[in-house]
Amino acid sequence: VTNLFPPSQVTRIEWPATICNNNRPAHNDPGERSSQYAAESACRTRYGPYTDWMASMDPDEYFVPMGNYTNWKEILDKIDKEEGRKVLKFRSTRARPLLGTLVPTYDEGAEECTHEMAKGHNQCLAKREDKTYLETYNCEYIKSPKPERFARAMKQFYRPDFVLSHFVHYSTVTTDLATEKRHTKGTFIQHATTNNKKERFVDEIEEGVLIHAKTTVPAETFSRDKMCKLNAPEHCMVGIPCPDHLPFSDALHTKHVFHDEKGEFCNCWMNHKVERYWVPILNDALSKVASSL
Repeated sequence: VTNLFPPSQVTRIEWPATICNNNRPAHNDPGERSSQYAAESACRTRYGPYTDWMASMDPDEYFVPMGNYTNWKEILDKIDKEEGRKVLKFRSTRARPLLGTLVPTYDEGAEECTHEMAKGHNQCLAKREDKTYLETYNCEYIKSPKPERFARAMKQFYRPDFVLSHFVHYSTVTTDLATEKRHTKGTFIQHATTNNKKERFVDEIEEGVLIHAKTTVPAETFSRDKMCKLNAPEHCMVGIPCPDHLPFSDALHTKHVFHDEKGEFCNCWMNHKVERYWVPILNDALSKVASSL
């Protein structure tokens, strides 16, 4: 993918290590991704002195400017000039693929998605080839602004002159933490880890939002007739948009009770700036890349 972009925009560094497991959260070793940790640390060490802001992101994470903003430079410049904060944090939730963008598929490697299973059951669904991930996954089952509890797997933009060590989701060592106690004027314990004067969460309505387009695999769509309805026993893994005006309740979303004016089940909210502004820009950019190949 990086070959599609000029060296002035993308620098690709081949990384020799390949240890990159990703176990589930309750596993004895939920995050043994040492090659990822080493790569991020090396990036900060090598390039931190030459940049104002840094971020570590996955290919399925979209950091989308919101409100009146159309790029992150404007937002970060504002933070530098008006606030002096050093870390901008993003709450993360897993977006749902819009049902209308999915197509039937088979997968003989998954029991739910075989040709034989499809004879008497729902056929599994997958992303259309002509749709981008941003357009497909533009439906958040947790409506912005996201509740505080979704800070656990946050992502961050950070200034490397303040964050001395970063660990995927968190600023593990900052200049605040590294300050000797005799230089803290008695605020060592209070400000050693989280200092609200130095970091804050992004305003998801007026500044920007993180859309995590983590793939819903076809097998997860198999039970949609049972799960994509009111009072279902488990989560519906495909996106059925709710009306914009429908209020979100964190206490109720796991009970699967959201519905539209007709009483029909819905489970996520679309981002209309993504739909109307960013998706057309992305599609235009991709078409230009494709035409140059």
